[in-house]
This record gives sequence, structure tokens and C-alpha cells, in this order.
Amino acid sequence: MRFGRTLVSIIGLTVMLLSEEPWLKSAPAEHHKTQIIFWSTRDRNNQIYVMDSDGTNRRRLAANQAENFRPAWSLDGTKIAFVSNRNGGFDQIYLMDDDGKNPIRLTGAVWNDYPAWSPDGKKIAFSSSPDGKKIVHIAVMDADGNNRVKLEHHAMQPSWSPDGKEIAYVSLTDGVEEIYVIGANKRGRRRLTHDLRVKGRPSWSPDGGRIVYWCIDEASLYFQIYVMRADGKKRVRLTHGSQNNWLPAWSPDGRTIAYVSARDNRLIGTIHLMTADGQYIKQLSDAHNGGDYDPHFRPTGLAVSPASKTTIIWGRLKILFE
Repeated sequence: MRFGRTLVSIIGLTVMLLSEEPWLKSAPAEHHKTQIIFWSTRDRNNQIYVMDSDGTNRRRLAANQAENFRPAWSLDGTKIAFVSNRNGGFDQIYLMDDDGKNPIRLTGAVWNDYPAWSPDGKKIAFSSSPDGKKIVHIAVMDADGNNRVKLEHHAMQPSWSPDGKEIAYVSLTDGVEEIYVIGANKRGRRRLTHDLRVKGRPSWSPDGGRIVYWCIDEASLYFQIYVMRADGKKRVRLTHGSQNNWLPAWSPDGRTIAYVSARDNRLIGTIHLMTADGQYIKQLSDAHNGGDYDPHFRPTGLAVSPASKTTIIWGRLKILFE
């Protein structure tokens, strides 16, 4: 009888929550407010900015006369890896606090780019080239820059799976960019795309079930955003129209995707937001003389209480029955 009463209570509570929670039927971005980091040319050179995920409260980080770009938050949100040429020579990977302070250099000697954090925050995967971008490979290092290990040849733009077991990346071995996955232990390499079209920036969904990326449309020659299952099957196109759409990034809850859109071939973009099924929500960054690029959400984990102070159904059930 106790189980029966508990089950009835759960069903009743669920019905009550569904009928009372207006956020379930409205735009996800309005109820899961976090922050988005990106880089911009609005200051005439590449600089790093952060804004709220609704496009408000924009501020500049890593103020420096050098080029600063390609930022990526650690999974606990306390550190930011980024790329800079502030020491002269090739682009290098740096680390700073989430407020832009205390930058330290992690790499040196050769060209290094596209930092990507492992889910446990202990490793950073990145693209590297000993000759300045012509021959590129993926390497992995500790978060302090030590213990660097080469992972894959002729590859770039790594993205860790949420469980930390695999890395998706763009391979250059087939004569054109294709998306592959390899185990973090260097095993299990497999190809996910086979269309021989230029593509880039794969990004795993928070649940690990899907990968979003951009790919050139052969008919229009515009970049468009696609999503596929993590095994490469059931590819779906999310964006359309006569503009370039690229550089997608998942929100922490997996319900929305930030991306860059440009309505001309100069690739001067602004950041936009859509739902995970491709329904457009809004433009987040404003029009100006430069472009905004590479949006990344600040990780929030599995939040019980979103920023709207409305508790999700599972959060309430978890609190009630712990």
C-alpha cells in the first residue's frame, strides 16, 4: 500500500507540475540563464568577451593589445583556456581565471590552437602544428601544460565526449574535412561523415547522444548547421537560408544551440540562439563593425534550480524523496 500511495503521489505531483510550470512551454533560453563566452573583432583585433545567455551584460575579458580568441570554459566554470599571440611568434594556448585575471602560458615553440577541456577538468585537447598550420595533429596535455601526448595525425578541432572516453574531431586525411571519433586511449578510431564536403567544429550534446557541426551546402555554398547521432547516423540539417551559419555550441541542458550567423560572404557574424531541433529563438549579439565568433556556454552541471528560480520536475522529485 505504501508503494501504491507513493506512486499515486508521484503521478499527482507530476500532473500538478505540468499544469503549473509555464516554462515548459516557452523558450528554453529564458529559463536556463547562464553565460556565453566568445571572441570578437569589434575592437579591431580579436578579444574575448562574456555575456549572459540572453545577450545582456556583455563585458570584455583578457584585455590585451595582442590577439586573444578561441576561449573555452573548464567544466567547473572557474578557468578559461584561450589562444593568444601575446608573446609573439605562433599562436599559443593560455589559461586564465574566469574573470580574465592571472593568465599563464601553457604551450610554446609551435602553433597551438582549439583548446577543449576534458569533462573532469584534468586534460586539455588541442590542435598543434610544428610548421605553422600546414601539418596539424591533435595532442592532449594536463591542464597545467605538462605531459603532452600526440593523439591523432592530420586532425584538428577536438571535442570531448561527456563521459571523457572519446574525442570527436575533424580529420584531414581524406582530402577534405570529415568528422571522426577516437578513444581518449588512442583506440577505436571511426569515421562518422562520408559526404566529402568541407565541415568543422563538432560538438557533443551534454547527454553524449548527438554531435552538432557545420557543413558547407554544395548548392548554395553557404555554411549550415547539422546534427547527427553520435554514431554518425540520422543526420538532420538545422539551419537554412541565404546566410552562413556555423560554429555551433550546445547549452548545458542540451535544449538550445548557440551559433554564428552572417548574412554575407564576408563571414562577419553575430551570435544567435535556436532550439536543439532548429527552431530559431533570437539574435544575442548586436550588429557592429566587427564579428562575433565561437560562442561557448558556461557549464552549469545538472541544475535543480534554473536561473528563473523555477525548479524542474526531477529536481522537485529528487528533493522530496531523498
